[in-house]
Amino acid sequence: MSSQRGGMRRALRARMTPIRFPSSYLMTFTFVLVAVPALAQDATVEVRDDERGLPVVRADSPAGRFGIEGQKAVSSDAGLSISNTSIDDVDGSTTTLVLRPAVDWFFAEDISLGGFVGVEYNSAPGGDSTVISIGPRVGYNLPLSERISLWPKAGLAFASTSASNDGNDDIAGDDDEETNTSVQLNLFVPLMFHPVQHFFLGLGPALDQDLSGDSKATTIAARLTLGGWI
Repeated sequence: MSSQRGGMRRALRARMTPIRFPSSYLMTFTFVLVAVPALAQDATVEVRDDERGLPVVRADSPAGRFGIEGQKAVSSDAGLSISNTSIDDVDGSTTTLVLRPAVDWFFAEDISLGGFVGVEYNSAPGGDSTVISIGPRVGYNLPLSERISLWPKAGLAFASTSASNDGNDDIAGDDDEETNTSVQLNLFVPLMFHPVQHFFLGLGPALDQDLSGDSKATTIAARLTLGGWI
């Protein structure tokens, strides 16, 4: 009986003996507890463009997400200006309206290739003109902060201008119409605001310069762009 009781006591002691982990296991477990959250935090605050000397931008921010390879941006560049013009004591208002829907594809990180179709209408004392243009363009997106980026774009466009001049005293009631074709250089440097992901708006200077044609016109204006990306 005593031997039987002694065996039961030894069995109970064996069950109550604490389990001891090797020190290497404890060190590994501690490293996992500390390192995994740190790595997750680093992934969240991943930045872009630090290697190019630009401001630090979070990769998960709206501006940080814009311009990733494979994105497609659909936008419309628009401009409207109204001014008062006086020519030889003839007062009148000049109105210019520009609308340019466009599609751009980021074939590489922050580098876009796209095309646009433009319509520009000018109403001024002495006559009106309409410009229809189409052409390709390239752009480069520069993230500046979590919601701000700079997206300069340059393109070449084939433009057709139709102008109508009001009749003068020599030929009363007659209107002169003229059509001119040209190749244009188009530059647009908008400062982009990304309030949320997949949506943007921007404002910046624009230049349209005729490189060919009978009358080489130059247009300098401020334009607005509005659109989104998928």
